[in-house]
Amino acid sequence: MRLPVDEATRKAAKAPHELAMVNLIVCNLLIGVALLAGSMAQPDSAIAHFKWVALAAPLVVSLTVIGITWRRAAGAQRRHWFVSVHWRLATSRYRLVLASYVVCAAILSLAWLGGANEADIEAQVQGLSPAMQEMERHKLASQDMGSAVWARLGVVPLLLAVMVSIMLESGAIEQAGRGEIPDALAERFPPPPELQGDTEKAP
Repeated sequence: MRLPVDEATRKAAKAPHELAMVNLIVCNLLIGVALLAGSMAQPDSAIAHFKWVALAAPLVVSLTVIGITWRRAAGAQRRHWFVSVHWRLATSRYRLVLASYVVCAAILSLAWLGGANEADIEAQVQGLSPAMQEMERHKLASQDMGSAVWARLGVVPLLLAVMVSIMLESGAIEQAGRGEIPDALAERFPPPPELQGDTEKAP
């Protein structure tokens, strides 16, 4: 649905989608990079020691941005109707990203449950002969490779959700710039009477 809104209103309506794009491109891609780097890092490397910090930092920032968007959308009735609807649209698009967080966390929990750290390996090889210790270490280390595989699999739903969300938010920025909102959203949140007479279906 296209509405006769001025340029300042259109610019304000782009803001939630531009914020979402920054969140998706910066924070969420950093989460993916941290997961991949952590899964490929050597156990005694600095990356391995700080991989959870590198994962948690962009995740916390992303969740903060999502929380801000939800809060702004909840208080959107104080703004122009067109702007408030676009804040609600940005909020609804975040559901896909949040669902990918849950799926990713579920996959990573499988890696965490099945993985063996260095202390566990040392405890299991104690009392064996040096040759047997070396063989057992290799065996347990190869079993622990499963955690790296799970971590790499966990990146997949996140990256898919990010790519889809980037496409959706890019389209939403274009819609806001043209003074449009999706027809389904206009049915859920009808425009005010002063705009209803001038609306037209978006092509």
